[in-house]
Amino acid sequence: MFRWAAPLCRLAARRWSEDDFQALADRLRPYVPPGGVFADLGGGTGELGAGIARALDARVVVIDAVRQMLKKVQAAPLVSVRLATVEALPFPTAYFDALLCSDAFHHFRDQEGATEEIARVVRTGGGVLVLDPEPSGLYRGVAIAERMLGEPGALRRVDEMQTLMAAHGICGKAVRQRGSSYVFLGEVRRKDV
Repeated sequence: MFRWAAPLCRLAARRWSEDDFQALADRLRPYVPPGGVFADLGGGTGELGAGIARALDARVVVIDAVRQMLKKVQAAPLVSVRLATVEALPFPTAYFDALLCSDAFHHFRDQEGATEEIARVVRTGGGVLVLDPEPSGLYRGVAIAERMLGEPGALRRVDEMQTLMAAHGICGKAVRQRGSSYVFLGEVRRKDV
């Protein structure tokens, strides 16, 4: 579905403002030092990750499984791209200071495997920030439509996201936002191998 939707996603990403970049950077700042590196997992066309990278003065790797999405990422000094699936991230253990995943987690077919990989590639003490909708209201219909188009549409409730993350050593809390969306912010607490 996202191969043909890349131009539309680029337009939709314009919804992010400098205030949004700053607010999300503030959540990641305790984990990402200036000059550090974070992942934008399922980052699509990269606008959100790039905006947060500027606010943090840190590097971002926009990771997506769809080549057409990554072709829309604008070149910038702090931004690089990597074509990869979430279940097999091509990075060493503890490579990232933090990881951002916005409006993408419900698209992952293997959420257990994805969470395991997230915990692996983020350093112990690093941050994990997930923005996703709950399966209620309008998003219940969106999830059904996504499944009809061959996408997982696997939305999780706040408590389910917290439980999944904790099972993989990412301890944190999900907080509901306006509408049916929530923000999960956690810290990787596993020991590095």
